[in-house]
Amino acid sequence: MSLLQCPIYSGNPFMWIFMLIGGIAVLVSGVLIAYYMHKDAIKRGINAEFWLVFGLLLNVFGLILYLIVRNNYNQERKE
Repeated sequence: MSLLQCPIYSGNPFMWIFMLIGGIAVLVSGVLIAYYMHKDAIKRGINAEFWLVFGLLLNVFGLILYLIVRNNYNQERKE
């Protein structure tokens, strides 16, 4: 089977460049989100290593969950 007959091949020989750039963008955004969550968790006295790994694995979804949970920690401390 040649490359042109492959069902995965999209017809654009440079598609792998776009996939590589997208993968790097997702990786960099995940590292930045995890870094922010880790530093903020240290400042608030929350389990920072857990949130670091959580941010690396879930990226934006992890950040949204962290922001929700972070507010719950603030409410518990005030009461």
